[in-house]
Amino acid sequence: MENTSNMTFTEEEILRSLEALGPQMQIFLIVLYSMTALIALGGNATVIIVLLMGKRSSRELRIFLINLAVSDVCMALFSIPFTYTDFMLGRWIFHPSFCPFVQFMQHVSVIASVYTLTAIGLDRYYAIMYPLNLRWTKSRGPLIMTIIWGSAFGLSSFQLIHGRAEKFVLGGQEFYDCTEVWDEVEGKVYTASVFVVTFVLPMIILTFAYSSIGWKMWRHTSPGNADASRDQQQLMAKLKIVKMMFTVVILFAVCWLPIHIFNLLIYFHRDLVMPETDSEFTDFTAAFFTCHWISMANSFANPIIYCFMSENFRTDLKQLLFCCCAIHPRTMGRRMKNNSDHSSFRTTTLVLSSCSVKQTTGIPLRSLHVDMFPTK
Repeated sequence: MENTSNMTFTEEEILRSLEALGPQMQIFLIVLYSMTALIALGGNATVIIVLLMGKRSSRELRIFLINLAVSDVCMALFSIPFTYTDFMLGRWIFHPSFCPFVQFMQHVSVIASVYTLTAIGLDRYYAIMYPLNLRWTKSRGPLIMTIIWGSAFGLSSFQLIHGRAEKFVLGGQEFYDCTEVWDEVEGKVYTASVFVVTFVLPMIILTFAYSSIGWKMWRHTSPGNADASRDQQQLMAKLKIVKMMFTVVILFAVCWLPIHIFNLLIYFHRDLVMPETDSEFTDFTAAFFTCHWISMANSFANPIIYCFMSENFRTDLKQLLFCCCAIHPRTMGRRMKNNSDHSSFRTTTLVLSSCSVKQTTGIPLRSLHVDMFPTK
């Protein structure tokens, strides 16, 4: 603005100069991020309902999967709708005091989600490597969740201090930019610490846990006489499980590594990343939104990986959907006329209760059974 300080700009021209993208790309991003948030919110809300009301899903993993879904719901509500708009519009359009809270909740969601995944990996590791021992996650699940959320709030509290909406003036108008205010050294240390705590350390633990599980499953043979058909079926099941384990680790890495690398480059090699020309700015914008959206997409990928690919979860989901469809408004009206002594709430409760009765098959569980993975 130094060369144009004496020029007069309209409000539309000022706003357009701040925006990183044109109207068409803005509409595309709004639709993309809105769909991402809605799918994440709907998918994880469905997970919570099914896990709370279903009977077949693993009771041992239920608290972890619910916690994972809750953290992703927080991401969908408090992070996805707000974090991209500041960069897209070049200004913070919400209340200034809301800026540090959004940054705080984003870090809380990421840390809670990552370490819930880590707790699930450790739970599966002890269940398969030491099937006869009492697992620490079985009786201490609520304590582990408390520690995870407490750590997430504690580590994310830096955002409440250093995250703020900075005021700037352009064309005689005041705007705000939601950013983190650090000294150069402090910013580098914090960025590197976030990378280690939320990516490197969980990746090491998950890689070790799932690799050990895969090796154990690969070497395991069924007792009794050899049976080519049976052994082939078990081998295929093992391959599916190993593939799922590596998918879990790879998906986590693919979703979060790009945005971590992007942030590290900004703090440690700023000259290589920050644009100087219009074409470079276009590339910078495209790189940022690609990395950012992929990280946000992990919030709706988790229900697919950990729940929707579980046969028991699908059974519970179908059963609950059947119960909901069975409560048709006309059927409810006839039932209320024929049974005037029952209220609609009581009738609904009876129908839901009758549909959620646990079905026992009499088949014993195997010591190497992993409920969250498909076995056929």
